[in-house]
Amino acid sequence: MTRLQARHLLRAEHGYALVLSLVILAALSVLGLTLLTLGTTEVASSANWKDYSKAFYAADGGLESGVVGLRALLVSTPAPTGTQLATITAPTLTSPGLSFSAYSVTQLSPAPYQIQIATGPYAGMKGIATDYQIAAQVAAAGGTQSSLTQVFQYIQVPLFQFAVFYGKGVDLEIAPGANMTLNGPIFANSNIYMAPGATLQVNSRMATAGNIYRTIKSSGVEGLNGNPQIMNANGVYKTLNFDHVDKQNFTGSWTASQWQAQAQSTFGGMVKDSAMGITEITPPVPSLFNNPCNPDKQAHTLIEMPLVGDSSALTAAKLYTQADLRIVNGVATDQNGNPVTLPAGTITTTSTFFDSREGQMMAVTQVDVSKLNTAVPVSGGGSCSSGCLTNWNGMVYVASTTNSFGPSTPCSSNKTLACPAVRLVNGANAGTTTLPTKGLTVVSQNPVYIQGDYNPGLPATQSPAAVLADAVTVLSNNWSDANAATSSSTLGSRTPTATSVNAAIATGPSNESTSGAGNGQLENDIRFLENWSGVTINYSGSLVNLWHSQQVTQPWQNTGVYYNAPVRNWSYDTLFDTTIPPGTPKGVVMQKGRWARS
Repeated sequence: MTRLQARHLLRAEHGYALVLSLVILAALSVLGLTLLTLGTTEVASSANWKDYSKAFYAADGGLESGVVGLRALLVSTPAPTGTQLATITAPTLTSPGLSFSAYSVTQLSPAPYQIQIATGPYAGMKGIATDYQIAAQVAAAGGTQSSLTQVFQYIQVPLFQFAVFYGKGVDLEIAPGANMTLNGPIFANSNIYMAPGATLQVNSRMATAGNIYRTIKSSGVEGLNGNPQIMNANGVYKTLNFDHVDKQNFTGSWTASQWQAQAQSTFGGMVKDSAMGITEITPPVPSLFNNPCNPDKQAHTLIEMPLVGDSSALTAAKLYTQADLRIVNGVATDQNGNPVTLPAGTITTTSTFFDSREGQMMAVTQVDVSKLNTAVPVSGGGSCSSGCLTNWNGMVYVASTTNSFGPSTPCSSNKTLACPAVRLVNGANAGTTTLPTKGLTVVSQNPVYIQGDYNPGLPATQSPAAVLADAVTVLSNNWSDANAATSSSTLGSRTPTATSVNAAIATGPSNESTSGAGNGQLENDIRFLENWSGVTINYSGSLVNLWHSQQVTQPWQNTGVYYNAPVRNWSYDTLFDTTIPPGTPKGVVMQKGRWARS
């Protein structure tokens, strides 16, 4: 048997150790290379992610810059062209290695289109929407890039779709002394104050960008008078015995979130204010988008004649510019200033009467609506040798500049002079409408008086109608200028008969800073000069207050002074749900839509 010597065994073990060392060295080399590769990959991935993050945030900033630029453009140009949209360019990037590889602001199709907002703070409102898309793509130095898109919605909201709409700077106060029901949507850009002295029922949505208070502005006492009844989402009237600042039964204050929760629980989303995310619906006057300190006075420019110094955007926004027929100081012209022939007697400028609220004589430009409707230039029928309107959009602007009263000059500044005014007569004929079939909207920077029935009858026989003026007063079917000839004419001599008016009315209350009486509240938006005690005024339409009166500024006074309150049979005109009056002002909501990353 052969025996291995010790030195042979030692040599064998040395060979095994060498092999094992080489194997371990190789393994360590592989591991080291792997770790080095992983480290390099990790560093590269980290760098790529860092580059992508930079590109992402730069692209997102590009979207925000585009939103700001687009919002500013839409304020001055509600329907911009592609060329105008192209002026909105990518912002400058200061981070090294980043650049916009693509940037665009485009209008999406279809546009514009009808919508009914389904969710959010404006749920239930109808509007005309135009969608724009902002696209931003940013590339980093290493080739990484981020592409983002943001849709921005420009929504025009017809203001006459509301039973009541109040602009910023004109607080909505509702404090009827007789039973009152409001049966259409209510919206305000300022606060809402409610303190009814009788039953007040609201059976539709009520929202405000301000706060809801159960008091009158001049009082400040919470829980004043009775509790309004507001219909909840299930059609059941619920009591509003709390508000933005005071808990139920006015037993103490609470937080805005507690108010929000209780209002949601009680009314199911039918009552909302700023605590629920409601923001303004801005009337279509360019300056109002810049939050001026006098929004009511700025809003009044909507009904004023153009002035030297007006911007092109303001000129375009004024309803004077949009009207196809203009009657200024008794002279009728078209949009281009060409004379327009109207039937004899359509316009008269010789009427005067004493307005006992203003304490002043009114020099009236009177428009016979029945003649206006049958006029060839307006109806488009028959033959006309000269001076005819070739187009007719249903809008008439009527104003007088007599005695140098400017659009914002109070008539009371010189009571020795007659105040310019407009009066609409013969707006009905044997109970059927005499207004143009497509509708009639009358606009004036002066106060307007509607005498007698105006656009009466059932919805099937009515035309969509509107009157927008410094202030609107209804004179009954029994009105006589002879009974209001001088300041000595008594209230008892002005005895009305039942009268019906079916038209949207945009008007101005007197300024509460001068009246000290809270404007006379919503129930006195339409002014009266007769002894209406026990006599009914039937009104169907939409009440809009965007301004305080600038010309007829004398304060509302309690009944028995210059008028006695009528029986108010008032309602929202549901015709406006489908057919709005010509030239209806459209408030604007601008909001972000869907956001995407590609």
